[in-house]
Amino acid sequence: MEATTEAQLPRPKLILLDVYETLLDLGEIQNRVNDMLKSRRGYHVWFELFLQYCFADNATGLFHPFADIAKATLAMAANRLGIHLDENKQEEVVWLLRHAPLKPNVQEGLSQLNDQGYILAALTNAPQSIVADRMEPTGLVSYFEFVLSTEQIRKYKPALEVYQWALKKAGVSPGEVLLVSAHSWDIMGAATAGLQTAYLGQDKLFYALAPEPNYRATDLIDLAAQLNMLYSSIPSTHY
Repeated sequence: MEATTEAQLPRPKLILLDVYETLLDLGEIQNRVNDMLKSRRGYHVWFELFLQYCFADNATGLFHPFADIAKATLAMAANRLGIHLDENKQEEVVWLLRHAPLKPNVQEGLSQLNDQGYILAALTNAPQSIVADRMEPTGLVSYFEFVLSTEQIRKYKPALEVYQWALKKAGVSPGEVLLVSAHSWDIMGAATAGLQTAYLGQDKLFYALAPEPNYRATDLIDLAAQLNMLYSSIPSTHY
C-alpha cells in the first residue's frame, strides 16, 4: 500500500507500536477459545466483551487488571454460549497471551526501522509482565528503547490520557511520534491526541468514522519501505 501522508509531515523521532495483533499473532488463541466455547464465533464473542469492559473501566474511572478482565469476560462469553468453563480454562487463555507467536515479518520490519535510525518503543494495554514474558525470549525487547504498559497509568487505550502520558514519559511532542497499530480504535485515540498514525491491516476492517491514518501498510516491512521513500534524505535525530 502507498503512504497517505504528506511529505511535509516531520520525520518521526519515535515510533510507538501496539503489541497484540500488531506485533503478536492471536490466531492460536482464537482457535483455542473457539474450541473452549464450542463455537466458531466464540473468540469474537469473547474479544468484543474483553474490549467492551476495558473501555467500561475508562468510562467509569475504575481499573481492573488486564488478565482479570480477560478471564471475567471469557466466563461471560461461555455463559452466553451455554458453556461452563472452570478456572483452569480461564487461566489457560492468560497463559496463551503470554506465549502468542510473532506475526510474519515483524522482526525483519523492526530491524529495517531500526536500521533507518528510528527510536522504537511499545505502548500496550497488557501488563509489563506479560509483555516481558513474550518479548524477552523472542529478542524483540532488544529493538525497543522502552516498553510502556497502560497499567502504570491505570487507563486503557484509546483513552487520551494514555497517549498524553506516553508523550510525557518519552519527552517528545505529539507530531514527533508515529503510533503503529492494527486497531482502528487505537488509531482514533492517537490521532485525537495529535500523533501521526499508521494502520497495519485490511482496509475493509478499518472503522470508517475514524480519522484517516497518515499511513496504511500491510506489515512493518511495507511501512518501513514507505518511510524510507519519504525520509531517506532526512537524517535521523535522537530525542
